[in-house]
Amino acid sequence: MVVVATVGLGLNLRAWILFGPQLHDRFEVPPRDQVLLVGLPLLVGAFVRLPVGVLTDRYGARVMFPVVSLGTAASVVGLAVAETFPAVVLAGAATGIAGGAFVVGGALLSRSVPYGGRGLALGVFGLGPVVAVGISAVSRAFDPDGRSAALVLGGLLVAFAGVAAGLVRDPGGGRRRGSVMTMVRLASTTSLSILYALALGGIVAVAVYLPVYLTMVLDLTWFAALAVTGAVVGLAAFARLVGGWWTDRRPTARLLTVCYAFAAGLCLLLAVRPTGWWLTIPVITAIAICDGIASGALLALIGKAARADSVGAVMGVTGAVAALGSLLPAALLIAADHAAVSWLLLAAALLGVALYVRARDLRISMGLAVHFEPAAGPTVMTVAVVDESDTRWGVAAVVSRLAELATSDELVVVYGSDAPQRSRLSGNALVAGLRDRLPRHGVVGLQAALYRGAQDRLAGILGDFVAVGDVAVAVTPAADQRHVAARLCSRLRADRLLRVSYSLADGAGLHEVWKR
Repeated sequence: MVVVATVGLGLNLRAWILFGPQLHDRFEVPPRDQVLLVGLPLLVGAFVRLPVGVLTDRYGARVMFPVVSLGTAASVVGLAVAETFPAVVLAGAATGIAGGAFVVGGALLSRSVPYGGRGLALGVFGLGPVVAVGISAVSRAFDPDGRSAALVLGGLLVAFAGVAAGLVRDPGGGRRRGSVMTMVRLASTTSLSILYALALGGIVAVAVYLPVYLTMVLDLTWFAALAVTGAVVGLAAFARLVGGWWTDRRPTARLLTVCYAFAAGLCLLLAVRPTGWWLTIPVITAIAICDGIASGALLALIGKAARADSVGAVMGVTGAVAALGSLLPAALLIAADHAAVSWLLLAAALLGVALYVRARDLRISMGLAVHFEPAAGPTVMTVAVVDESDTRWGVAAVVSRLAELATSDELVVVYGSDAPQRSRLSGNALVAGLRDRLPRHGVVGLQAALYRGAQDRLAGILGDFVAVGDVAVAVTPAADQRHVAARLCSRLRADRLLRVSYSLADGAGLHEVWKR
């Protein structure tokens, strides 16, 4: 599945790359006008991604990958046969349909790849631009005009549509809980979408606008600008692989802070010294690598957190925001009279994002704030046991499982922590995470002592909180956790006792210890 999705993304992205050379080679469009025109496929792609994502949730990738690829094939064939400038612009804008391949492939892998390898798989999927650049290099050597290459690409896309229809298998997405529009509103308002827009938007902007920038500012030839752009895009794509791999193994917020802050510093360097290819090209490459790492990590966070029945809609919204974010460099190039001003504004935006991520470390690390609708069925009283070690690396997955549980059960969590007593509640990631995930519930954290009288009083207090619909978290030293959980089960007359654990391979799991 990973190979099929990656190749499909690469073939579709190749359609985007065709438009710029057509404008330059066939019609000699001035660079500033070309900046505007090559943004048209991005705009079309932004509008296409959401409906493609919703349809992917409904019909599956086996249907939507061929549909998107055939639509892209029609646009590139139109680009090849178009003779007039308006016809080329119209066909070039239609190549934005190719952006739907990102949504379909991302949704497919998020559903089919196990939790522990999902970040790496999405990182490999991010190598699609490398496939596109490779095809571009070969076709450029044999067909500089690009019209025959467009016809060949159309044929390849039709062939891929057939292969995808035959090979792709959609895993079951499960019963839908909650409306599509709820997930759309969630994905469009989460800070992850804005962060992803800056990161992935930066990579897309490099692929589309960098050739124009290099010819305008550094006076490079068009062929040299395309060669540099291909190398930069390839390195950024491999960096996405690193970001996805990291997210499978480590918390992500600090990595994002470093990437955005370092990229902001590099933009400031270009603002001070914007000319000279020996400095500009390596610095832009480093910025693209930072964007690649950040976008790979963020895509992994989104793919791990989104529910299987709505991951297409989530990918569609975040992908649309990213496509719109890629228009930012074009706006800066057009609005600013000097390139230095554009870099300065971009540096300010990246620095602001870095400071935001540092301030909201916990919320960013927990990924997409998926809210759950209660399932139909009888309400049961559940005591869940969680160890501090399971929240050290897997707080997002653990909180997500507990939040889903809290929508259907009366829930008391016994959290074993060896942190200093004063900081067990004030710095408790589990309590903070549940409050973020369950805005309609009260989440109360209390210290639990071992001696009998204190536990009896604690059980009474927790029972009162649960009776009014709150989620109660009893924080206790790890050594006392088993005894406190047993006592609370007895006093609260719990229906079951669960242990919540986390592993890199499987994410968060619920294990039944006892049931009444």
